[in-house]
Amino acid sequence: MNSLKRTFLLISLLLAVNLTGCRNGQKEIAAGFDKIPRDQMIRLMADVELTEAALKIKQVKISRDSVKLFAAKCYDSLYQSYGVTPEQFNENLRYYQLDMEDFQAITDSVIINLTRRKDSISNLSKKQDSIKSKTPDTSKAKSPDTLKAKTPAKVKTKIRIK
Repeated sequence: MNSLKRTFLLISLLLAVNLTGCRNGQKEIAAGFDKIPRDQMIRLMADVELTEAALKIKQVKISRDSVKLFAAKCYDSLYQSYGVTPEQFNENLRYYQLDMEDFQAITDSVIINLTRRKDSISNLSKKQDSIKSKTPDTSKAKSPDTLKAKTPAKVKTKIRIK
């Protein structure tokens, strides 16, 4: 009886080690799972971060209930633009988190994406500032009085009669 327990325990341990060893580094996909491509997931995660930041700013200006309604509309619009549901996003988030090294690389890509967006906005505002400084100041336009002063004096003409 004692040896039967040992054998059963040994077989159970071997099966557990083998089953977990097979999953190491592999991501398990459930039936009916719609995987969001990695690049699209990075863009979506970046947009989610921007939405979160916008909601934090709005939170100061409007009531809590209004923020909740606004948040629901923002997220619905965001998910619709990517053609996913909130459930698909959460499933994919869990899926990509199964491999933490890859998920860290995805997170780094999200940060790079957001930094590029910030830099492009900064560059755009710098260009607009330089354009504003190069345009002539219309407030210094010449008044009609100064224009009259610069018109040539009347020219005297001689008329010949034959």
